[in-house]
Amino acid sequence: MAELSILWINTITYSSLIAILSIGFTLTYLTAKIPNFAHGSYAGIGIYVSWTVSKIFNISPYYGFPLSFVIGGLVSVLLYVLVINVITRLGGGDVVLTISTLAIQILLTALLNIYVYWMRDMYGTYGMGFMLKEYDFQLGGYPGIFIVSLFTCIGAVIVLHILLTRTRTGIAMRATAEDPELASVLGINIENIQKMSWFLTGGLACLAGSMYPLWFQSYPTSGSGVITSIMAGSLLGGFNNIYGAIIGGFGVGFSEIMVTTWMQSAIDPGLGRWRPLVPMIILVAVLLLEPRGLAGVYDRIMKGPIGDRLMSLRNKEAKA
Repeated sequence: MAELSILWINTITYSSLIAILSIGFTLTYLTAKIPNFAHGSYAGIGIYVSWTVSKIFNISPYYGFPLSFVIGGLVSVLLYVLVINVITRLGGGDVVLTISTLAIQILLTALLNIYVYWMRDMYGTYGMGFMLKEYDFQLGGYPGIFIVSLFTCIGAVIVLHILLTRTRTGIAMRATAEDPELASVLGINIENIQKMSWFLTGGLACLAGSMYPLWFQSYPTSGSGVITSIMAGSLLGGFNNIYGAIIGGFGVGFSEIMVTTWMQSAIDPGLGRWRPLVPMIILVAVLLLEPRGLAGVYDRIMKGPIGDRLMSLRNKEAKA
């Protein structure tokens, strides 16, 4: 496999996973109105579901993907019921809720570390810095995870679009995100909608995490370590736009790998260690220039001369 091909496989695979994670992060923000800092740790759970399935049961981690989705969804709902919902009922504001998600992230990462050492003592297999490439398959000369991650990302968008626009549950989720009080007056069970939303976000995050070790080296902190990239992707796409999260996730993923690779080849190979700085720069730049992300840029364009020109063309076509 050519070096250029490997670079593009790394980029597209990583970007697909970040996009999936950004979708879930945005969906949580839409319904709960808080950034969930524990979102990356759900991916960490998925990483170790794949590790357990492959190393302990000696089967392909692909068979564990549905299990990862269910486990991630259940963990997310459990944390919502036991932590987020309780704090909300006690009158905790957005700041308290946000800090609580950070505490959950620390707890989940610690539990993953404990799990790794427990599995080492029980089964003699060590889950630090592992990869599962030997369990992957080849299709057309390319690794299976490259194709699966990309199509999973596309499939997630299609399924969510259908769910949110064509089903009663999805319409109720959108209504809850727009105005919870009005949705409650209309007879929508806000509690159940919140649980459904948290299940979907946890499931998607865990599913993305379960794909991660098939191509990237993984640790208990790998999931929580990409939270900056997830937030950058979500913010770049616009916190209130699930479709924008796809573009934002791919934009951050491409920038993170391509910029780092360019710096290593053009300036100094040692600059690769500065890769985590790229999503941070994107976060700061978006917050300073356009806090609404790409959605805000689009609005500015449509309100300017270009937008006026497009509107005039549409009016001419309508009259014709």
